[in-house]
Amino acid sequence: MADPDWKRLQELNGGDAIWYSDPQLDVKDELWLYSEGGELRVSSAGRLYKRDPKAEKFSAPVTARHVLYRGGWLLYVDISVRGDKAQVRRGTLNGHHHVALVDASEVEDLLARYRKLGFRDGNAWNPNSKKVLERQYLKGGKQYWSIHVDGNHTLEDRQEKAHESWEAAVAYAEKRVRAKEKEGFVQYNQELWKAKYPNPEPKPVKGAPRKPSRPKGTKFPKPQDAFEAVDLAVAMLKDLHERIPSGHFIAELVDAKKDKQRIASAEEHVSFFVRFHKPRIGQWLKARPLKPRKKESSWEYFLRVYGSITWIISANADEDLPCFHAGNVTGGGWSCMEIADDVYDINDLVEASGNEALEDLQPFHGGWHVDRSFAFDNRSVNAAGERAIVAFDESITDLPKKTPVGRIQPFGSWLHKRVSLLTSIAESNLSELL
Repeated sequence: MADPDWKRLQELNGGDAIWYSDPQLDVKDELWLYSEGGELRVSSAGRLYKRDPKAEKFSAPVTARHVLYRGGWLLYVDISVRGDKAQVRRGTLNGHHHVALVDASEVEDLLARYRKLGFRDGNAWNPNSKKVLERQYLKGGKQYWSIHVDGNHTLEDRQEKAHESWEAAVAYAEKRVRAKEKEGFVQYNQELWKAKYPNPEPKPVKGAPRKPSRPKGTKFPKPQDAFEAVDLAVAMLKDLHERIPSGHFIAELVDAKKDKQRIASAEEHVSFFVRFHKPRIGQWLKARPLKPRKKESSWEYFLRVYGSITWIISANADEDLPCFHAGNVTGGGWSCMEIADDVYDINDLVEASGNEALEDLQPFHGGWHVDRSFAFDNRSVNAAGERAIVAFDESITDLPKKTPVGRIQPFGSWLHKRVSLLTSIAESNLSELL
């Protein structure tokens, strides 16, 4: 995939120098781009919004809030109506954002605009029943304060307080925000947290696009052998990739030129991601199940037919999933499954530990830096060429206990079982983002 049109971005940035990074959002006549130095700017409907310190510190009482989310909840628009003005905060959750001040009379048009661009309404303090929005503030660059509403509770600097109802908790939170703003605290960030208590779902908004229904799942047969298990595991990943087209993706199934928005729904650094994983991008697009070769193990079959698995998922859909940075690098994607024959060079660990016996291990799964990897143990091999699979982390200094040959699980069977588990969890999480 080619890099963004830097000349176009600079023109839309008023001719000012830009930061050569993918825009947060680039659809129709809406562009959220980085100016030189990392400042996020917004070009919306032909109008360029630059940083406005007065808008960031504007602290008239809040009379209404509107929060909308897009792209796996990575992007948000947070509008705080304050008298005859409205503070419009646009950006990435727990990331860069821009604050503008507009007339309150513009709010309805702004809401309609962003709904048409695919943003969906949440409540002011929670996008849905399972997630809550924390607002974070600073005073003088040193004093920190945060608050969020969770059910009939507020959590202020992580101190929990119960209230009579969710509405009472919201009223208390707004009162505390007002008091802190009077003290000089300014909001600098917001992020989502998993809810501990029941929260209300957002009410449907007239004129807003309806939330799509949860796509029906596909039933798959039980595999008859380790090779079919590989094919079915890949088919299950393809199925989920196609049924839920946002908030996650399989790198081996995306087209770098056509699927930029799909990638951006789960990974902000699109251009870097595509360059970093270039050999894997799209390599399943023409892959089909083949006949196993004589004396071929299910791992060898997987490598020959499919090559790798790089499953990337939005951080807002990773609940109960064992995620890590693919390739152990920011921009490599937040992954719950990365399988390839080149994920880790065991020679580095042998040299660092001084234990040559570790050469018997062959890591094949990412997450080796956070104890979420797996490796083949070459000491245990059965007659079919299948090797024992063990947990792996680069902090180990000794070999694990040797697996008896009779207890070896073929790679294909291991993969099918793991994909079955992770797709079930991911589907439930991703359905909340629709």
